[in-house]
Amino acid sequence: MKKPKKIFFGWWIVISAALQNGLGGSIHWQGFTVLFIPISQTFGISSAQTSLLFALARAENGLLGPITGWLMDKFGPMPLAVLGTAMAGIGYILLARTENFTQFLLIYVIVVSIGATTSFMQTAFVALNNWFIKKRGLVMSINSASFRLGSAILVPTFSYIVYSWGWQNAVLLLGIFLLVFITPLGFFYRRSPESMGLLPDGDEYEKTEEKTEEELSSYVSGYTWKEAIKTSSFWFLTIATTLRLSIHGAIFVHMIPILVWKGISAAEAAWYVGFLALVGVPVILVMGRLSDKVGRPKMLAVCYSASGLSLILVNLSSSSIFLLLSLLLLVGSEAGSGLNWSLVGDLFGRKNYGVIRGLLGPFYNAALVVTPVSAGYIYDVTNSYEIVLYTGSIIFFISSVTFLYIGNLAKKLKTYEI
Repeated sequence: MKKPKKIFFGWWIVISAALQNGLGGSIHWQGFTVLFIPISQTFGISSAQTSLLFALARAENGLLGPITGWLMDKFGPMPLAVLGTAMAGIGYILLARTENFTQFLLIYVIVVSIGATTSFMQTAFVALNNWFIKKRGLVMSINSASFRLGSAILVPTFSYIVYSWGWQNAVLLLGIFLLVFITPLGFFYRRSPESMGLLPDGDEYEKTEEKTEEELSSYVSGYTWKEAIKTSSFWFLTIATTLRLSIHGAIFVHMIPILVWKGISAAEAAWYVGFLALVGVPVILVMGRLSDKVGRPKMLAVCYSASGLSLILVNLSSSSIFLLLSLLLLVGSEAGSGLNWSLVGDLFGRKNYGVIRGLLGPFYNAALVVTPVSAGYIYDVTNSYEIVLYTGSIIFFISSVTFLYIGNLAKKLKTYEI
């Protein structure tokens, strides 16, 4: 009698990453927009000053990105996933005790942000890139979809707690939740399938030793970071990633303030954000699977063209229904996240994925230092987000064209197969 085939261990990593980012990462990254107005009111600060919290956190992320990426390539994602999540949880508990903006800023940037940088999305993408090749787009999109599904459920819940019990109690509960429930999920991560005698995607070894050596060589191949930065593909990928994240970050930091500016209440706006994330789940999964078939560059071009159009329509919307429908196109930006990080693996392989992905960090995080604060400053001066939305639309369209061009450059790379 034939024994039933065991479930490939990589799928347990997919589940662990999905839970970690769907339940923990979603509140950390998307919850900031819920805290935006209450924090500014509590400490009596402007939109630009509140945006500075996010901007400094991204600056720190940019500095640490290459270092944490190198550490993950060397030691595997498990240690950083566990320690980082625990650190973020402790940081949120400390935030509940802050008495002024300076204390809040220091704890958020030095404790919470460093913990989140070394855990959540970065560790998940490194682990998934190591465990999957043929299904890379699908599994990274599952991770992104779980993030958005978590946002759909938890952001409105977090908003209710913030406005009912106060933001201090909300961040205290968040910190305890991260420590008790999310931190242990990091123990499921493993360095690579080869470390467990397996192959990516659950493939099986050929019986001949000669073929096995060829398989291993192809599976672990990849550019070194020194080789990667000498390619045109790396620099155009840097440009496209920086452009799309600079606007994505600014828009989602200011999402609830933008909706309030359009006449929606702050509490109702949180439900808009949750609904947008919920609608994004099936779209992200479909786009991820399609990208495994037709290639990441084409799908990314579609995603950010739709996002650019969304910002134009949001600016023009004059009713809540039209506003909601306009926001649905912004799902393209949500779907593009997993595809973008899959593309790094497509272009440069598995061997040094963490450090190569980390090398993109200083560039896009430098932009994320500027754009949220600039958006806040523009609103403070003009009392409007019109300039922010139109400028963001143009930048999204430029990133779309750049991603499409990367598809042509990629054909020259030794590791690119799609």
